[in-house]
Amino acid sequence: MLHATKGIVLRAVKYGETSLVVSIYTELFGLQSYLINGVRTEKRTSAKANMFQPTTLLDMIVYHHPHKNLQRIKEAQLLYVKNFQGAEVVRYAIGIYMVELIQKAITETETNAELYQFFDESFSHVLHEAEGRLSNFPILFTLLFAEHLGFGIQNNYSPETPLFNVQSGNFIAENEWIIPHRIDREHSRLISEILWAQHTDIQMSGSKRLELLLICLQYLQLHIPQMSDLKSVPVLHEILS
Repeated sequence: MLHATKGIVLRAVKYGETSLVVSIYTELFGLQSYLINGVRTEKRTSAKANMFQPTTLLDMIVYHHPHKNLQRIKEAQLLYVKNFQGAEVVRYAIGIYMVELIQKAITETETNAELYQFFDESFSHVLHEAEGRLSNFPILFTLLFAEHLGFGIQNNYSPETPLFNVQSGNFIAENEWIIPHRIDREHSRLISEILWAQHTDIQMSGSKRLELLLICLQYLQLHIPQMSDLKSVPVLHEILS
């Protein structure tokens, strides 16, 4: 049966001599795998291989069979005129980080239109926001992603509770004995400010930005045990520093 859906390409793997198996997070069906035949050739075709590279946002007509592991795409076109392929290196690096994080955190094929909308808006923001205002966006994206997954941070930061507890996801008093999982005052304040303001204009050094991002990822990993480290983080740090 044919369906119209949007999707974000997360991964593309070569299959045979001319085909691809592409992992796409879709609006209608959640995480799905699609077999794309004949795109890795020099012949003229409406579906070129570069349309199915990670970070690409697509508008698609797809065949969907609930009991099949591999689906098919009838038609696909770019969702936005501007996309990450050929974009500035900062935008591309952030896009690759977001794609890898989604891959690491989501393994189930559950439909979640609200989560897809969050992804769509986030990728669109990175594509269209002024480049100089994107440096802290990976931190905000990671924090909001946790919220959409059902374990958002309780922003109860105050002078009485100034330390972030990575394990419980809230802010605690200094005399509470949870040393292995609590974060110092400065990093805790920055996490609270980013969550409260929901923007990324806060000034900080590249090293501070990396430390905050690693704290956010540690929080996710405590809630998603199967989530491994992200290879894109060192590259992202080098580009944003």
